Amino acid sequence: MGLLGALVVAATLASAQESPEDLREQRREVQEDAAELAGEVDALTDDIEELTAALEALRAAVDAQQSALEAARRRVAAAEAAEASAEAAITALEDQMSATRSLLERSAVEAFIGHQGPNSDQGALDSNPWQYARTESLIEFGTGDTADLIDDLRRIGSALERERDDAAAITIELAAEEAEVARRVSELDAALLREEQILAAVEDRLDARLAEVQALEALDADLAAQIKAEEQRIAEAIAARSRSNRTVTIPDNAPVELATVRGIVVNVAIAENLEGFLAAMEARGYSLGGGGYRSSDSQISLRRSHCGTSDYAIWEMPASQCRPPTARPGRSAHERGLAIDFTYGGAIIRSRNTDVFRVMSEVAPAYGLYNLPSEPWHWSTTGG
Repeated sequence: MGLLGALVVAATLASAQESPEDLREQRREVQEDAAELAGEVDALTDDIEELTAALEALRAAVDAQQSALEAARRRVAAAEAAEASAEAAITALEDQMSATRSLLERSAVEAFIGHQGPNSDQGALDSNPWQYARTESLIEFGTGDTADLIDDLRRIGSALERERDDAAAITIELAAEEAEVARRVSELDAALLREEQILAAVEDRLDARLAEVQALEALDADLAAQIKAEEQRIAEAIAARSRSNRTVTIPDNAPVELATVRGIVVNVAIAENLEGFLAAMEARGYSLGGGGYRSSDSQISLRRSHCGTSDYAIWEMPASQCRPPTARPGRSAHERGLAIDFTYGGAIIRSRNTDVFRVMSEVAPAYGLYNLPSEPWHWSTTGG
């Protein structure tokens, strides 16, 4: 029927009276809709739990990617710092190398010009003393500590150049890694946004379904109240009609005042209660018949049929030994019009394990009628 149909039913009930059976059918449809909605609510709840778990996994992935990005950025910064440090060291060494080269050049010139070795006199006597002095000073210069310094500076320069190349390669690699990580974080953020939007949509559906469930619950309660009120109204109408048909002369020789209620003769003391009970049962879908008042002669006749024909069987045999159990004459509530043997569908009610008996057990106490446990059909004001 759906929520819209249920609400239409609610509006219709306010303007027209319907039978309890119609109301019960509408209530059944409302309850079926409520059960269907309950299943949908359960499914939506499961969806939300799955989406929440997926969101948590996505958030963890985003956090991991952001941590990886931050680590990559730190490595890039460290590489840049190392590169800058290497550049500074290279510059300083290059300056030192230039200064040392200048110093070496001046030292070479001074050594050549002002050389005064222990064999200078002999050198001067040679055919080419200037060539001798130049050769000796250059030999001394080339074999000194300055040559080692130059070699060290060259090695340092080469090493620093390699470090510069490595730092540049690291910078390029980390920049690519940073771009990749940033891309993945962007994709995860987009997925996270989509999941959150889906979750919000599912939660909106859940809220809507819960609102429908509450509306159906309220409608169910309203229908239940209307069913009860309609049953009461019918019972009161039938009871009023019964009172107009009451008689005190059936039969003429009865020891108590009697009345007829839907063809069942009972003591006037329980006529209204019986009318109300029959109306309530009819409202629940069960139309009952039966027999009430029984004369002493009728009770004697039953004892002959159920217990035996001897005086003992008729007057003294315990009721429980008869088949079916039958009260001794003068002791039956039927003889006072205070008991009814009910029938349903034209047959006596012989089983307690039936729907009609269960409904009777629910309804009858409100009207002062109680069942004799050994006889599902027998109801009286005392249960006897």
